[in-house]
Amino acid sequence: MPPHFLPAPPTVGREARPVRIVADPAPSGRALLLPFGPEVGAAAFRRGDAAVVVFDAAQPLDLGTLVGDPVFGAIEARITADATVLRLPLAAPGHLVPRRSADHGQAWLVEMRQEAAPPARPLATEPEAEPPRLAVRASQPGRSIVLADPLTGAPLLVGTLREDGQAMALSRRGAQFDLLPSVLGVVVLARSDALVLRAGLDRFTLSAAGGAELVLGEAWDAPAAAAEAATMGRVLDLPVAPAEALLERLRHLQGAIAAAAPLARAPLRREATEALLALGLAQEAQAMSALAFQEDPRAVDDPRLLLAHGAAALLAGRPAEAASAIEDRRLPEVEETELWRAVLAAARGAPEAAAPVLAGTAPLLLVYPGAVQARLLPSAVEALIGAAGQRPTLLGAARRLLEEAAVETPLLALAQARLAEAEGRTGEALAAYDALARGRDRLARARAIHRAVELRLATGALDPPGAAAALEAALFAWRGDAIEVGARLRLAALKREIGDAEGAFALLREAEAQHPDHAGTLRPRLREALLAAMAQAPPLRAVALADASQDLLPEAGEAGVAALMLLADRLIALDLSDRAARLLGVTAVRSLESPARAALGARLAALRLDEGDFAGALLALGATAAVGLPQSLTAEREVLRARALARGGDPQAAAAALRRLGAAGAEALAELLAEARDWPGAAAALAVHVENALPAPPAPLSPEHRRALARLAAFAALAGDEARLAALRAAHGPRMRNGPLGEAFALLTAAPVRGLDDLPRLQRELEAIRTLTSRLEPLRTGGPVTR
Repeated sequence: MPPHFLPAPPTVGREARPVRIVADPAPSGRALLLPFGPEVGAAAFRRGDAAVVVFDAAQPLDLGTLVGDPVFGAIEARITADATVLRLPLAAPGHLVPRRSADHGQAWLVEMRQEAAPPARPLATEPEAEPPRLAVRASQPGRSIVLADPLTGAPLLVGTLREDGQAMALSRRGAQFDLLPSVLGVVVLARSDALVLRAGLDRFTLSAAGGAELVLGEAWDAPAAAAEAATMGRVLDLPVAPAEALLERLRHLQGAIAAAAPLARAPLRREATEALLALGLAQEAQAMSALAFQEDPRAVDDPRLLLAHGAAALLAGRPAEAASAIEDRRLPEVEETELWRAVLAAARGAPEAAAPVLAGTAPLLLVYPGAVQARLLPSAVEALIGAAGQRPTLLGAARRLLEEAAVETPLLALAQARLAEAEGRTGEALAAYDALARGRDRLARARAIHRAVELRLATGALDPPGAAAALEAALFAWRGDAIEVGARLRLAALKREIGDAEGAFALLREAEAQHPDHAGTLRPRLREALLAAMAQAPPLRAVALADASQDLLPEAGEAGVAALMLLADRLIALDLSDRAARLLGVTAVRSLESPARAALGARLAALRLDEGDFAGALLALGATAAVGLPQSLTAEREVLRARALARGGDPQAAAAALRRLGAAGAEALAELLAEARDWPGAAAALAVHVENALPAPPAPLSPEHRRALARLAAFAALAGDEARLAALRAAHGPRMRNGPLGEAFALLTAAPVRGLDDLPRLQRELEAIRTLTSRLEPLRTGGPVTR
């Protein structure tokens, strides 16, 4: 129970001394001059939304001169039996900083700073065993003052100092007390009635009286990063203490919460939330902070409680719930807020955005309780390593986090292996992964197996089939969340790479059934795997796959067109042309956009032409007509329309349509004129196509190019066009010398017999004519260019 305080001493005979504002070289340019001499000590600290200064002399103050002042106008003074307390409402991280003034006879000046500067001489703590007590070394200790904590009502044991520049940089927690951070002096929040703070010659000592024992629990040496963290803006006050001390503290807080009125519980619930976070009980911490918000609507304006709530949700694996609190603009823009926003970004899969902030705020991570470090450090190191491709210096920050971590866990060992891999120490990384793969921590084991497989695949120690087999053997090492989904996606990609598209499809189909909440990620990969499986499987199996997976066939865009085209080809391979035509029918593609509908209409028209249904081909083209189509698709559809017109008995209209296309319709026009035995016209049309299609010498000719040149030579020979044959012989003879069509091209373009000297060549040509029929067979019809 908090002690009873004596009433303020009577002021009869004691005149209130004025407080003046004086010009000062401080950053604010102004300071309060207090009427206290060198024998009076002071302490300064923050509690809640206010800055507090305590002087160890009870002296009434006249604050009339401060009324209306924009900086100090709201300051309040309270006189206790042995102290004068000043309180100024001030948003964090602002402070009131007392210091001695040589210009005013060593009186105290108090200035307001928006950020507390690091102390010239941080106060050092030293535990002593016999009797158990805590010593805080200081220069010129003043007195020990007992006040009531404005936040909790518990006693505050305040040790004043007669010399400025000495502060407690970090808070420390025990089961019976909290050693609070200060701007000047020593401040202890007592949770036991037996605690006593005594001033000595060069120290304050905190001990327990009345036969009680002070419990410290662990060494009080600050971590190496504490000095850096002390210069950063803080919001949370997470207690660093053994689990036993934290549980004892939590029991005290629960009792205080039960005894407090509902609208007075928010500060207590905030401290309980932080204690639960320090114990690693994130779900319970989030529930505790949620109760505070429900009981008191004013709690949402408490930045410390708001950030504690978001941190608890994030550590509980609920980033969506954490975002509303962590991204709230009511939080002060200080380093600790930036740290948690960076952790949230890393949890959302944006390591590039998070890594620079994590590197800059690493000292804060390193002074958090061990349970919080165990949860945060692995993901922080992963984010730093993931972003090190653009900024290699981030690897140094990752190394520091691992070297100075206060805990050792399998996930941190995994992060150490990741760092070794990133730094090129492949053997060391593989040895660490293999050791973790033999361990008992399931999450670390699963991730280590996957990392080892990827590293061995990258270094050539495993080929893709071996990597796929290794990942498949470890598929059930971890079940039930995004990690398993990621493992299945990677295994599916490897299966597709080694030609097992159907196996990849089956794997992803099973994943979708087991993880419906990841359908948005799995569906696109499932469609890709289905199309790949249909392309690789025999026609009958491909059709069966399509029939069993109608819900996965794309319905629009290029993917929809590709799926329907592929399925139609597999049906045609099974001599199911009627079913393919129905699949590509107009009614099946009405929901597609115009280019997709026009492309399927062209495919359906080609299918109808192959079946001899010329009217059906024209109907399919007409029903899927559209404007604004790509030039290539427009040309393809016009060629199909011309072929349908020609085979339907109107070759003149077909020829006119193909001539309007120019070079795009030249090859089809040559085929049409050749069917009408118009050899000069066919040669002229095919020459236009060859001129636009052939690559310039000395580029090699593809089989299609060689076939087109051989057909052009045949058409020119049938037309008796000696000039065109001579030009073909001069331009393309060397390029057509080899290959299956070379002899036919040479024979067709050979110079005519003009005398007895040509008789040997004529004999060779007569021998070649005997095999000319078989050699010219590929040129008989040429086949349509577009299907």
